[in-house]
Amino acid sequence: MYLRIIAFALTALLIGITPVHAGNIYQVTSQEGDKTVTYEVRFGGGKIMDQYTAFDPETKKFVYLQWKRSEAKPTPVMKVWDHHTGETISLYKFPDVQNPLPVIPSIEAMKVCPLTGDKNFKAKLHIIVD
Repeated sequence: MYLRIIAFALTALLIGITPVHAGNIYQVTSQEGDKTVTYEVRFGGGKIMDQYTAFDPETKKFVYLQWKRSEAKPTPVMKVWDHHTGETISLYKFPDVQNPLPVIPSIEAMKVCPLTGDKNFKAKLHIIVD
């Protein structure tokens, strides 16, 4: 009897599974000498919207390029070749930013805190957005 209930529950769960698009907001803590710097940065979107994240060195702020999931993803405005890695990097026009910027795809891809230069910064998942 219990085996049937468990099987039914698992079947209902598997049938009901759909791709979930969630964004993550991380709380980042970084050191700049003796000073501790804490801020939030967002990656990904929700069910209706998606977004790219970048850091603007001119304003020293994280910036976001958002679009509806029902629409096409933004296209790069230009591409540059990185002579250190041999990769071609796409640059996008972000709102209220003068120059095109590369996308930071995830918190894991961010190896250095852009505000402090700290390579040992800590990132803690703070909020999940759907």
